Amino acid sequence: MPASIVPHEEIVTPAVVVRTRAFGESDKIVTFLTRDRGKVAGIAKGAQRSKRRFVNVLEPFTHVEVTLRTRTNRDLAFVDACVLRDAPIAIARDLVKFAYGSYVLELTDRMVREHEAGPETYELVRDAIALLEHGDAEPGILRGFELHLLRLTGYEPELDRCRKCGASAGPDATMYVYPARGGVLCVRCRGEGRAYQASPPVLERLIALQRTEFSDCAGEHLRLAPAMAAEARALVRCFFAADLTAPLASEKLLESL
Repeated sequence: MPASIVPHEEIVTPAVVVRTRAFGESDKIVTFLTRDRGKVAGIAKGAQRSKRRFVNVLEPFTHVEVTLRTRTNRDLAFVDACVLRDAPIAIARDLVKFAYGSYVLELTDRMVREHEAGPETYELVRDAIALLEHGDAEPGILRGFELHLLRLTGYEPELDRCRKCGASAGPDATMYVYPARGGVLCVRCRGEGRAYQASPPVLERLIALQRTEFSDCAGEHLRLAPAMAAEARALVRCFFAADLTAPLASEKLLESL
């Protein structure tokens, strides 16, 4: 359920830092994905010059416990305190992991509105950053993340059966991905419109990622051969097309690697 913020309420909640930017000469505006209040933007007074209160805790990917104080009729909360829980050092040092992590944060930022998202979305982002920090940057991490983010934002595609007749997407079935229909159609039900033929092995892997709890994704679920990875990316990405009207900066970085 979308979370609401009560004026003048003090909130203490775990959060992932999604985005930060300088504001004036000394302040920062920071976007958090919190466990208890969804996505919240706050102003950290003096953060650019602080040598005690906000040292190394307001950088993207950082997992923190933040104290926010809301303001009447204002979109920005005050960031009163921020305590470090975890700083993903490996992501900062590895360009590929950094690109993957940047995509996770930017896609979340674009898909989740202010003060919306529940604990599951926070946990999804937290777990994606942890997978990147402690493992390899496998393409399946992004595909699994995307599929679960679609579910949590209300756009989950139906991939395991035809959206029209209900025919199963088995290993011998030819299925076509129809973004406008929110899933796949079989050969008999395929009509006109923008569609993409899905190879059975790729569709089978995406269905497995969709059915597996993201925190349990590992090993064979995440490893994709280059050809499979490219097709999986194109198939899943098309379900975001209607909501992402402008390109993501992190996608350009991923494509350059």
